This record gives sequence, C-alpha cells and structure tokens, in this order.
Amino acid sequence: MEKSLLVSFKEDEYEREGSTYVCCFSFLGQKVMKFGEDVLDFALKAWEMGRSDPRKVIFAIKMGLALSIVSSLIFWKESFHHIDIGQYSIWAILTVIVMFEFSIGGTFIKGFNRGLGTLVAGILAFCFAEVSLLAGNLEEVVIVISVFIVGFFASYLKLYPTMKPYEYGFRVFILTYCILMVAGNRTREYNEAVTTRLVLIVVGAAVCLFVNICICPIWSGEDLHNLVVKNFKEVATSLEGCVDGYLKFVEYERTPSKILTYRASDDSMYKGYKSVMESKSQEETLLRFAIWEPPHGRYRMLNYPWKNYVKVSSALRHCAFMVMALHGCLLSEIQAPAEKRLVFCTELRRVGAEGAKVLRELGKKDREDGKVRPRRHTERCS
Repeated sequence: MEKSLLVSFKEDEYEREGSTYVCCFSFLGQKVMKFGEDVLDFALKAWEMGRSDPRKVIFAIKMGLALSIVSSLIFWKESFHHIDIGQYSIWAILTVIVMFEFSIGGTFIKGFNRGLGTLVAGILAFCFAEVSLLAGNLEEVVIVISVFIVGFFASYLKLYPTMKPYEYGFRVFILTYCILMVAGNRTREYNEAVTTRLVLIVVGAAVCLFVNICICPIWSGEDLHNLVVKNFKEVATSLEGCVDGYLKFVEYERTPSKILTYRASDDSMYKGYKSVMESKSQEETLLRFAIWEPPHGRYRMLNYPWKNYVKVSSALRHCAFMVMALHGCLLSEIQAPAEKRLVFCTELRRVGAEGAKVLRELGKKDREDGKVRPRRHTERCS
C-alpha cells in the first residue's frame, strides 16, 4: 500500500515537472517566433523604405565609401615630419561621421560649424599652452582655469537666440579644446597636437564634400521646391473632396448620444491639408540647408531666393485652414438637408473646381519655372 502511494506521488511529481518544462518550452518558442516575425517585419519595412526613396540607399553607400577612404589612413606606415599619421587618423574618421549629412546643405553647415569650432579651439589651445608652459609649476592650474573659462563662455554664448544654428560648433569647440590641452599636456607637444588634428579634420571634411557632391548629390533646395509644389496639389485635392462630400451628402455614423464616431484621420481629405499645415518645421529645416548650397541645376544664381518658398507656403497654409473649416462643416452634427444643398450645386462645383484649378496651376508654374514670386502667388491665392 505504501509503495503504491509512493509510486503514484512520484508519478504526479514527474507529470508536474513535465508540464512545467512543456510550458517553458512553449513560452520560449512563442518568444522566438515573435522575435523572428519582428525581424522579418523590420526587414520588410527597411526594404520598402529603400524602394520608395532610393536616395536613402545612395546616402548609405556614400557614407560607407567616405568612411572607407579616411579609414585607409590607419595603414599609413610612414611618418610625416616625425608625426605618426595613423595614430591620429581617428580625427578624420570622426569628422566624416559627424559631418556627413543626407543633403549637401546639411553637410556644408556641419562642416562650417566643425571647421570654425576646431580652428578657434586650436588657436586658443595654442595660446593657453604657451601660457601654461611659462607658468612652470603652475601649469596644471593654468590648464584647469583655461578649461573653466572656455567652457563657461562657450556654454553661455550658445544660449543666445541668434547662436542657435551654431550650437554644434560650440560643442565641437569645447570638445576639441579640452582634448588638445589634455593631449598636449601628456605628450608635451602642444604644437604637434594642434597642427595634426587640424590637418586631419580638413582631410575628413574634404572627403565628405567630395563624395557628397560628386556622387549622386542630394539637394535640400530641390526637396524644398518639390515640397511646396506637393502642398499645392494636396490643398487642391482636399478642396475638391470637401465640395464633393458636401454635394453628395456624405453622412457619418453617430452614436445614440449624438456624438460623431467618425475619425478624421481616416480621411484622405484630412491627411491632405494636415500634411500642409504640419510642413512648416520641415520647410524651415530645408530652407536652412538650402541657403548653404552652391548654385546647381536650374538654381544657378547666387543668393537664390529660397526664403520665397517659405513665404508662399505660409500663404498656402491659410488656404489649408479654410479647407479645414469646410471639412469641419461636413463633420458637424447639424447638417443641411440634401435638397437644399442641391439648389446651388452647379455654382458650388464650379467654384470648387476653379479654386482647385488655380492651386494646381500655381504648383505647376512653380515646378516648371523653379522661381517663386510670393506677391504674385499670394494675390492669386487670395
């Protein structure tokens, strides 16, 4: 009797352990399958991103090419004026990493900030290095005080509103100054540290500009131009959609409490004018990059009026707000009966069609000419 109870107890224990193992393996199997599905989904989205915009693939290839070129400095065996180039090649590599941007304008801005910050930091490092050497036993004290002074003034000045575009330059300035002072203090060769780093940063910047400009260049000015043209088309499409929806007496599902359950984000009309209203920050970013770009393509004049694109787009946003108000009328709870809407059906269709036609013609004119005249566009939009 006791043996049979003992055997049954052990069998129950084995069954519980077996079920625990099965649950663990099942849980791990589900996690592995979910991880595999997430990886596959990520790969598909990455493939779709490259297929929809091949410029992103080109940018990645150019980045890899620039890094490969400057990384070859590591294998430089010969010394130049008793300076080991391979030892300091990391400065050229870092320059490519932080300076290489998607567009030409972005690369120029980063290059200017890095070049100016490095140059000023090098000059100050050279001056304070000479002072620290003259200080004798107080050399470390002079270095620490100089780092505090540089860090204080650079951190304070970058908070000034007009200095916001140069914030990256201030960061490079502080970083470069601190590294140059520390490296010079250890090697006792301040001049070598400053000169070598400046030269290698120039080499990295030159590689960035050469690769980014000469191989499938990506221009922010062209992107800004295409964005403004696209915004004209989006507003025109949304305007036509609002007029058609009003005349077709589009109804939306309502709950018993008379609250709309319709979600505007599901409507193509909403997505059209919403993208126009939310494009301001993108336009300002593209404008900041486009101003730095050299003459190219059909934009071959110096000081090209890129700011006019932003002015025209600002006027277009007023039209988008009006379209949004029309769309809000379609979503309101109180609606006019269908028979009253049809009284002015012909007139409403003609006005909507003419308004959309004007917007499309303005977008077409901008696409063909490549020159934007804000006063003319504002008058026609109004």
